Amino acid sequence: MSRVGAKKQASYRIVVADSTAPRDGKVIAILGHYNPLTDPYTLKVDEEKTVGWLRNGAQPSETARGLLVKAGVIAAFEQARKSAAPARKKAAAGASEETKARRQARAKRTEAPRLVRPAAKAAAEGEPAAASAAKPASATRAAAAKAKPAAKAATKTAAKPARARAKPAKSES
Repeated sequence: MSRVGAKKQASYRIVVADSTAPRDGKVIAILGHYNPLTDPYTLKVDEEKTVGWLRNGAQPSETARGLLVKAGVIAAFEQARKSAAPARKKAAAGASEETKARRQARAKRTEAPRLVRPAAKAAAEGEPAAASAAKPASATRAAAAKAKPAAKAATKTAAKPARARAKPAKSES
């Protein structure tokens, strides 16, 4: 709700606004108006627009909810929501089968290829030479792992610059 009207002549607009917007700030849509000063009070709300916003997830403030209850909009919203529930269930039943079929098709498309290592393949065929060829590869990995710390130490010492500058001598004056 946003306040409009002159000083001490308050009137209010029922509006849709961002929750972080100030009370009288920028609004998205005007749904109706409320004047508490007339006898009896004036309350006019566009029911169709309001029910649409409520269906989309708009959350009315406590004051706005009270006015919408008086206008009968909340009852219309509840009725529309209940009548839409059976239709959604019927649509969901058909959609669930379609969804399952889509998921199965996607799983087939995105299935990871099964990799067969050459050493395992050769061992399965019964070639002992391929199994012996796999051992030197693991031996070279171990040798490379041992060589890494030595290489790191060499780069650390090479990276340090030598101090070539001498401290300036103090002049006596």
